[in-house]
Amino acid sequence: MDQKGTRWGVLVATGGVALLLLVVVIGLLGREPVLLSPPVPSPTPTWADPPVAIVDGQPIGLNFWAEAVLLDRAMSRLAGIPAPAPQETLDRLINEVLVLRAAPQSSPGREEVEARIAALEAAWGATDEQVAATLGEFGLDRAALERAVARLMMVQQAQTALESQGTPIQDWLTRQRSRARIVTYPERMRVSFVIPTPTASPTPPPTPESVQAPDFTLERAGGGTLTLSEQMARGAVVLIFFQRCG
Repeated sequence: MDQKGTRWGVLVATGGVALLLLVVVIGLLGREPVLLSPPVPSPTPTWADPPVAIVDGQPIGLNFWAEAVLLDRAMSRLAGIPAPAPQETLDRLINEVLVLRAAPQSSPGREEVEARIAALEAAWGATDEQVAATLGEFGLDRAALERAVARLMMVQQAQTALESQGTPIQDWLTRQRSRARIVTYPERMRVSFVIPTPTASPTPPPTPESVQAPDFTLERAGGGTLTLSEQMARGAVVLIFFQRCG
């Protein structure tokens, strides 16, 4: 898998990664909701997890979408590519609903999921520790990644099954989206995501042990010469410079 060719926020039609989890819960008590951390919501949207979209009666919860946005950004950082916009993530989730509804798939086994994660890490050039650290910056853990990859595999299998019927997935999705009753709630997507900004590690100041003046030899005022290396062999040396006048 080519890390530069991987974009976690593209549509299912273009082979994008499906990331839909039930971990991040978002409060709706103010006009600008923020991310909270209550228990994992149920699949049926509630007051704490209202839908941001409904596809032929099947809701996509606010928490589902928010978690997908965070995972998209974490994975994009690991892949070294720009993260998709939140609306792009929602479009992908809508496509996932259509694809999985038309071609339901069973969840892959743990070994299959681990093998796919290993392939992703190899493509990113990242270790388990680096992946875990990046996920942690976004409030995620490895279990979230495992569930995301499992869903990705299900979506890809469903897409393959649909394409085996002779219709390109892009054409199929275009028809399905035109026929489906899709309702979105943009006002519920005004979420304040706290996204960490990677900063370069500051360069520590040089220590005395790491700085060494170049050796030199000067004439003494009373005759003879003075070599820095010879003086340093006897102990510490303090250099004092005076401005010459006249």
